[in-house]
Amino acid sequence: MFMHKIARLKTNPKLLIPLVAIVFIVTAVFLSIRAGGGEDALTEAIEGGELTLTSINMNNQSITQFAENDEEQARQLLEAARASLDNAEAKLSAAGRANDPYVHTMLVNYQTLSGASDVMSEGVNNLLAISDNLESAINHYLQGEYENASAEASQALQILTPLLSDFEKYRSALSGLDYSYIPSGQRDRVKQAVSQYEREMEIYKQYVLLLKTLLNGTGYLNLSKQIEEYMQQLQRAVNNGDYETAQNLRQKISEILQSLKNSTYQNAADMASQLDPNLLGGSTSDVAQDLRTRLKNLEGLEDFENYLQSLRRYLEASNYLEQGKPDEAEQAVNEGLGVLEQGQGGDPQLQGFYTALREAFNSLRMRIRGQPDQG
Repeated sequence: MFMHKIARLKTNPKLLIPLVAIVFIVTAVFLSIRAGGGEDALTEAIEGGELTLTSINMNNQSITQFAENDEEQARQLLEAARASLDNAEAKLSAAGRANDPYVHTMLVNYQTLSGASDVMSEGVNNLLAISDNLESAINHYLQGEYENASAEASQALQILTPLLSDFEKYRSALSGLDYSYIPSGQRDRVKQAVSQYEREMEIYKQYVLLLKTLLNGTGYLNLSKQIEEYMQQLQRAVNNGDYETAQNLRQKISEILQSLKNSTYQNAADMASQLDPNLLGGSTSDVAQDLRTRLKNLEGLEDFENYLQSLRRYLEASNYLEQGKPDEAEQAVNEGLGVLEQGQGGDPQLQGFYTALREAFNSLRMRIRGQPDQG
């Protein structure tokens, strides 16, 4: 057909030979492009990119379900993410025969995303693998069995920790994506995929941080438990008017707070301060919040000490009042309220202590002045 049409051309025979030559050259180039991965390779690269983005999205959904304690759904989504990534890698591998620089650079972008998705899948798989250890660690913690919680955390960290370097590696690689070699229709999805990767990385790191806090915070938690027991005894002593016992207990608590300023304890407190319960779910989130409250950093310890100093003035004022010394009692109340105002009471526990002591001071002041107690 092609040669027949040429034969019918009313063209100068001298021009016909160059024309035929050009047609054959174009045909040869076209076949060369197809053989070298031209349009087919471009299509496969784009399709591979789509599948990679789908796998990243499924991995993101999978870790969300894990955080929400739906492990079965997390597993199903993880399997779907891996299947999508396997298909993506087959497409990208097939497109690798392309000689076109544009397609080649596009493939570099997609292969980086593919590697990131693989790390995401491994991250969810690791979390599923340590699920029993995590649950046991949390249960031991809630029962006050901190050494057992630490042992479970140690086992889980052996599985989770090695992947952190891969997460960091691909976070750096994703920051170097060349968006000019990503089809315009995919650029927003690629940016979303990068955000999803970073989100999973942060969630994964939170689990690692929680377990590290349980591992390294055993000593701090035991002392914190002792403080809580002393605080309960102190409250009973105050209610019973046993101010000497209350003062002794207050002093013991103060000494423990001083010891908690040691760097060993403060390292655990620094870990706890970095916990973000909002990235976790269920009882894991509750434990993260509890650790943030109980493992106080230096600022938190100072606020607690400030509360104890104010409490000392309250006990003195109460004792003066019982001895029939209203002026001395009034002065101690004023000093105590002044000390109390210097503290922040930044965490919920301290805020509760501060509020209760402030109300106790106001009630005591009314008694000193012979006014009816309104509290």
